[in-house]
Amino acid sequence: MWVFGYGSLIWKVDFPYEEKLVGYILCYSRRFWQGSTDHRGVPGKPGRVVTLIEDPKGCVWGIAYRLPSGKEEEVKAYLDFREKGGYRPTSVDFYPKASSVKPFSVLLYIGTCDNPNYLGPAPLEDIAVQISNAVGPSGRNTEYLFELANSMRNLIPEEADEHLFSLEKLVKALLEKRHDMNCR
Repeated sequence: MWVFGYGSLIWKVDFPYEEKLVGYILCYSRRFWQGSTDHRGVPGKPGRVVTLIEDPKGCVWGIAYRLPSGKEEEVKAYLDFREKGGYRPTSVDFYPKASSVKPFSVLLYIGTCDNPNYLGPAPLEDIAVQISNAVGPSGRNTEYLFELANSMRNLIPEEADEHLFSLEKLVKALLEKRHDMNCR
């Protein structure tokens, strides 16, 4: 069994795996439209984390992890718990970056628009403000954003995830402005 990571599963891998491959899935786009009250925010002040939206022209890069033989159900149960905040598992085709490896099916977790934590679209500036202010049990929401952006830059330098990198730029500007105001 393979699991596809496109958010924190890229940079916060806290489960065993036997192999990992960089690659992409089609017909989806990554968006910071999922609320997080259990990791990067709290009830009443949710953070924003990524989910996938259907997009016929979309392409989302990430990492596929092959779960250890004989431990698939145990690791899946852990991931089901980790992704409990409105995510549901589904299967899609994964296309490895290495063209020598044929596409194969992976499990991924997606926060659909009918879950209670789904926040949906908003102006990027509003999302940036929310991310810059949110903190939850797993840490600051900015850490999530910056870790994901840095990981994507390192793994797939040619990828230009406009939503992700535009948010990163906006949040950094907000934090810089806040820092400048505190230094006066």
